Amino acid sequence: MSDQDIALAIDTSTRYAVVGVSRDGQSIAELSWRSDRNHSVELVPAIQRTLAQAHVSIEDITVIHIAIGPGAFSALRVGMSTAMAMATGRDIPIITIGTLEIEVHPYLDLGQDVTAIIGAGRTRLYIGTFKREDSLSNGHVYLEDRDKFLENLPVDSIFCGEAVAELRSELIGRLGPDYKIVSAPPPTRSASVMAEIGHAKLKSGDTTDLADIEPIYLRSSQVASAARRWPNTKTE
Repeated sequence: MSDQDIALAIDTSTRYAVVGVSRDGQSIAELSWRSDRNHSVELVPAIQRTLAQAHVSIEDITVIHIAIGPGAFSALRVGMSTAMAMATGRDIPIITIGTLEIEVHPYLDLGQDVTAIIGAGRTRLYIGTFKREDSLSNGHVYLEDRDKFLENLPVDSIFCGEAVAELRSELIGRLGPDYKIVSAPPPTRSASVMAEIGHAKLKSGDTTDLADIEPIYLRSSQVASAARRWPNTKTE
């Protein structure tokens, strides 16, 4: 293995997809786009373009960072199957990163709880609330009805994530205009954040065996695997 960590990041959790290349935790090229269920057609060309932009070949990649959800079933499968095929073919490690971990990571040092929100269909949301004193592995990750979530909003929390722009007016209506709401339009996840998280995990030896990798949907069949990653997980 190279003395450098040259990583390929793949995130196909939602309709907003991200790929990136980083060296020792620092992003050197990345691409994000709105896929709308075309991940299977668009992902490999996007990877090829990003590698070319970074002046890196697939043979230079030493590790793959993959977002494992929660997210859409088919979209997650495309990214994860691609990552696993590449890791197997190259005999390199995979680092798994929770999608909501990517959303909250830029805000964890601000001294408040952070709540990330991603859409889960028309009426439900994927929620991840991370306490200010917790690590990324100790978040409270769950699937919630949209109206129920809005009626019982976490207090003293920064709100971020892909769905926040859509919910901004409702959040402000309930919390007030001065509340901390990160309402930048999607895409809200970046390969540079994945690079930082993934590099730290690689340095600590936190890789994942290929046989143990599975996407997180937070449906009933996925509760056990989600709870192994985030002990405070709940589902319907």
